[in-house]
Amino acid sequence: MATTDPERPRASADGALEPHLPCDRLPDGTWVYAPVGAMLVVASGQRVVCHACGDALSAVTGVHTARHGMDLGTYRARFGLNRKQSLIAPVLGEARRVEGLRRWESNELVRTGLEQGREMARTGVLHDLGRAAQPPGTRRAQGRLAASREGASVALRADRDARAAAARERWTQQAQDLGFDTLQAYLAARVRDGSSAHRVRTELGCGGSVAVRLLAQMDDAPGRR
Repeated sequence: MATTDPERPRASADGALEPHLPCDRLPDGTWVYAPVGAMLVVASGQRVVCHACGDALSAVTGVHTARHGMDLGTYRARFGLNRKQSLIAPVLGEARRVEGLRRWESNELVRTGLEQGREMARTGVLHDLGRAAQPPGTRRAQGRLAASREGASVALRADRDARAAAARERWTQQAQDLGFDTLQAYLAARVRDGSSAHRVRTELGCGGSVAVRLLAQMDDAPGRR
């Protein structure tokens, strides 16, 4: 027969469970209000239950976990959640997904910004920025060094160079399809007529940040008239 823990909250006199009734206990004796290692979804997907206090929330946010003396990373680790586990209720998550798609389809600035982010990731710029933000000698900084331009392995640099060359060939072909002999001739013409980076991005099929960089290179070219 199961033993009764005198410290565990009990049902009310009429037999109904009291709100925020814990369902498990951590090794240090702390009560938890949702299953360790999983998110407890309630209210038909509109709420998730905080492991630390039992509150039903649309999302377990950093502001909420701070009340329990934790950030989101500490919260996930303490309650056995994957570090990428979503802490958002499914209904809210789906609403955000739909809104994100709507913004992607209707807002050119959003599409351009995301494309620039992908380009920065592909070229290693994000690695460099992340490494610069880390204290010297930290494990994360060492990892970012290995992925940066100067810290990358010979094989990684070769792969990046090959992809860059292939991309330039594609842009050159696009320029030739538009009637220009070379990519440089195309870019020179676009600089002369004051074309935007968006036009270059659309015509060449490159990223927004790449288009900006290509035009800037033409501006810096010696002897350009």
